[in-house]
Amino acid sequence: MGLKTKYEDIYDCVDFYKQPAFDHPLLKNHNFHPEMRSTSIPRRVSPKKKVPKVNIGIEGEGCPVGTVPIRRTTKVDLIRAKVYSEMYASKIDPLLDDKPNTHYAVARTMQVINYEGVGAERNVWNIPVQASQYTSGRIKINNGAESIEVGWTVNPGLYGDNRTHLYIYTNAGESHCFNAQCGYVQLNPNIPVDGTLDPVSSYGGKQHGITLSIVKDVGKSNNWLLQFNDPPVELGFWAAQLFTNLGNTATQAEWGGEVFSPPDVLAPGMGSGHNIRSSTGFDAFCVGAHYVVNNTVISPPKDLDLLKDDKYHYDVDNRGEVEGKGHYLIFYGGPGGATGN
Repeated sequence: MGLKTKYEDIYDCVDFYKQPAFDHPLLKNHNFHPEMRSTSIPRRVSPKKKVPKVNIGIEGEGCPVGTVPIRRTTKVDLIRAKVYSEMYASKIDPLLDDKPNTHYAVARTMQVINYEGVGAERNVWNIPVQASQYTSGRIKINNGAESIEVGWTVNPGLYGDNRTHLYIYTNAGESHCFNAQCGYVQLNPNIPVDGTLDPVSSYGGKQHGITLSIVKDVGKSNNWLLQFNDPPVELGFWAAQLFTNLGNTATQAEWGGEVFSPPDVLAPGMGSGHNIRSSTGFDAFCVGAHYVVNNTVISPPKDLDLLKDDKYHYDVDNRGEVEGKGHYLIFYGGPGGATGN
């Protein structure tokens, strides 16, 4: 059964047990089922001012019970996704000069503790990029080289269009991929993890956003859950057995943006595509930024590590709790223009 979006993307309603995740060798003997839901996820304090939500999902009633939406792909799509997954996996610390084509403006934790989740509400943008470039806004958790990140992206090399998409990226040992190709298990029958997000925010105008969280189901499955919007809707999960270190806990949480451009090509904008003004009407932001420790939602300390590898073209500004609990605010972005050398 195929369902079409207004952008002519086609999603097949695949039997839960036949989705791509279960091709992973570590999930061959799983006991997962389509009615799985978490029971121990802590609730966060929502920001007082909520950003109007974007639309995502399949038109109509979505997929039938027992099936999940998987984007119909061609051989070219799969090759393109493999190329970008390999490129992502090769990224290194942006403070080094060995990988000058990727630029970051992020706030990340410095405390050496066990993190059980990360999340934020963020506005969504559509920045012009060339076919070989991407621009993204995301949250991320990691333990050593293993990581999970989720957010929005404009990535024509991956998706074949210049629209803004939801995306996830999994880096688990030898497995690394975008979206639903290497171990992420889709649960929600209506909202795919690579769908188009619209409408998007406008500079100095109306803002539109999404709330995303990655949370560990502590004490039950120990899987990492993907939650969308507020109140949260579970989209799916990453099984704990996919990971070595990250299967137990995360050691760092991160909020911000990232762009990529080939050498000698001017890098694209990040966030709103302008120098940040620390204004929610003009900048890309994460509001209600939080992490989870001991099954408790906590606002980060004010002294997060602010990483901007190219201060002339990209920036990040951590304002902390600006309007009381639940309103921790981080701005990021920039006009672009950096080159690989």
